Amino acid sequence: MEENREEQIDLRDYLRVLVKRRWTIISLFALVVLSVAVYTFTAVPIYQATARIVIEKENPNLVSIQEVMAVDATGSDYYQTQYKIIESRAVAREVIRRLDLQNSPEFFPEPKDDVVSNIKAWVQETLAAWKDWIESLLKTAPEPSAPDEEANADDFKLVNAFMERVRVEPIRNSRLVDVSVDAIDPKMAARMANELVRAYIDQNLEAKLVAAKDAVQWLGDRIQEERRKVETAEGALLAYKEKHQIITDFSSDAEQITAQKLAQLNSQVVDAESVRVEAETRYKQAMALDDTPDMLDSIPEVLKNELVQEIKKMEVTLYNRMSELSKKYGKRHPQMLAIESELEDLQKRKVQEVKRVINSLRNQYRLAVAKEESLKKALERQKNESLAMNKKAVQYGVLQRQAESARQMYEMLIKRFKETSLTEEMKTGNIRVVDRAETPVKPVKPKKGLNLILALVVGLTLGVGLAFFLEYLDNTIKLPDEVRDYLKIPYLGPIPAFAKVKHRDGTPADLVALHSPKSTSSESFRGIRTGVLFSSADKAPQVILVSSSGPGEGKTVCASNLAVTMAQSGSRVVLLDCDMRRPRLHKMFNISREVGVSNVLVGSSTLAEAMVTDVTPNLDLIPCGPIPPNPSEIIGSNKMKALIEALRKDYTRVIIDSPPVTAVTDSALLAQSVDGLILVIRAGDTPRQIVQNGVNHLKSLNAPILGAVLNGVNTGKDSYYYYQYYYYYYGEDGERRKRLKSDKNKKGARRSADA
Repeated sequence: MEENREEQIDLRDYLRVLVKRRWTIISLFALVVLSVAVYTFTAVPIYQATARIVIEKENPNLVSIQEVMAVDATGSDYYQTQYKIIESRAVAREVIRRLDLQNSPEFFPEPKDDVVSNIKAWVQETLAAWKDWIESLLKTAPEPSAPDEEANADDFKLVNAFMERVRVEPIRNSRLVDVSVDAIDPKMAARMANELVRAYIDQNLEAKLVAAKDAVQWLGDRIQEERRKVETAEGALLAYKEKHQIITDFSSDAEQITAQKLAQLNSQVVDAESVRVEAETRYKQAMALDDTPDMLDSIPEVLKNELVQEIKKMEVTLYNRMSELSKKYGKRHPQMLAIESELEDLQKRKVQEVKRVINSLRNQYRLAVAKEESLKKALERQKNESLAMNKKAVQYGVLQRQAESARQMYEMLIKRFKETSLTEEMKTGNIRVVDRAETPVKPVKPKKGLNLILALVVGLTLGVGLAFFLEYLDNTIKLPDEVRDYLKIPYLGPIPAFAKVKHRDGTPADLVALHSPKSTSSESFRGIRTGVLFSSADKAPQVILVSSSGPGEGKTVCASNLAVTMAQSGSRVVLLDCDMRRPRLHKMFNISREVGVSNVLVGSSTLAEAMVTDVTPNLDLIPCGPIPPNPSEIIGSNKMKALIEALRKDYTRVIIDSPPVTAVTDSALLAQSVDGLILVIRAGDTPRQIVQNGVNHLKSLNAPILGAVLNGVNTGKDSYYYYQYYYYYYGEDGERRKRLKSDKNKKGARRSADA
């Protein structure tokens, strides 16, 4: 429900808050503007001098020693580092030393004999006296500070004061940097800015020169060390060559020759194996046919032998001749015998030649075997020699590389030493001044126009913010919507605030319905009367109880004026004062309360004796009477119920004034015997939670709550209720009549001016 209510807030609600809290807004606005104006027009003017420098991207080195002094100036971190160096304490101390700022009136002005200085001195002396007194009570003597500590503290403060005046602003998309310094004296501002830039450049160059000196010293030490390493490595290489009698260096040509020899021997061994296998095969074949002489002729070497071929031809010839002679002479013929003898000789000669061929095959086989073994031994020797040479080459290469590496390092260090020694004598850097700081003409602080504009904006913002914050903290009920949304009960109407002045007949001015029947307040009570009479669909409530959540909310005033308006409408009304804690009805009507409700309830008086008739036409009143010691028991008794029932018979309306709901139980007891209850709430005064507790308590007792009345509402022009009461006063077409009256007044004023 609260969210729905917040959604319905429009601009008029915000305007109402602003008008309501206008004095808060005006006060805070005036305070902020006045404070800023006083500060702005009384502050000491501050001048600002700016020097512009350029930080190059790379060092303009004249020799190549980037390995020693190279600076990576390509990233943003380099420039951020340089900005912080400009603002560093070391640079600040150097500027202070060069300009003797520890004795400058810029930071240590001469004391002035004015009221402010005297007050400050008096405050400091008083604080010191109090400190000494407290230390004496604690019996602890203050430790004297050493002169060095005091000097360090002064130096620390001076450096901080100087650093607070320095501002470094890089120019976007460039390598330019503006270095600004603030000061009271414009000339001193220019001097400090220029000296700050010079100190920064000198420190940057000094850092590089110190790095070069350190590099020279480091290189000198390393050169001596590397020289010893070179001598040691070359001595070890020479000793190894002498030990292994190495005349020439191992090279790739020697390795290729060795590889070629191994490959050649390996090929020869393979060929020798092939020859040996072939010779062995022929020899074994011939030996296998040795037992069958007739088969020896099938051996290829025998067949290829020229002598064997000649013998075979001769045998063929003899066999042919023998065949011819056998036909003529027979087998035993001398010629036949001679031919057989020649054949035997030829056979013997062939056998001998075959044996000689076989012996030749054996010799070839043995020669092939011997050659193969010789080549294998030569290959093995070459392999061993190659392995030995490789081992020597590896160790030799290790020693040679060590010597070469040591020699290269030594030569490189000699070169860097010469370059660094040359750079040490140079004075160059990547930072230079573009524009020197000039003496400023106009101060940069205070900026009067800007300060006043900001004061106006901030003052107005703070005022409006405080107004809405106070409105947020205000948890009282002020508007009809809050009654409906938070309390969940009907809203009967408002009661405007009116002056508390006694009437000429001696009665209080609270009875506005009686003394001022045409006033807006009386109209409000008549509106509440109408709302009460039409609060029920069946019939108008006869017995009405008027109460509130807490004291001082105006329930008695509401009950009295409501009773008067009902009596004015022609109804016969009786008004009971049942507030036996703090009764006020007798004061409202200026009557005595010696006899009243309490007397009737205890039986010491009759109802007729307690009744005050015709206080106004159609209105009777029963005051409270003497205050009893036990009001709750009396109010909750059956006699009270009987009294109410008796009044019902004689009066059209019975109005009962009762104590607050949350204070005592009297109202809760009376609520069981009435037809309706009106809850009076003082607008903008009663906290919402208290009213909520009272309503919840009544609802828990099933009390017939008719609704709530907001008392003491503001009907001024800036209030929520202004237009409502405006139309009450002027009527429905009052706005038109008021405009016509205003136009007539203006025309009359113009005619008077023309005359």
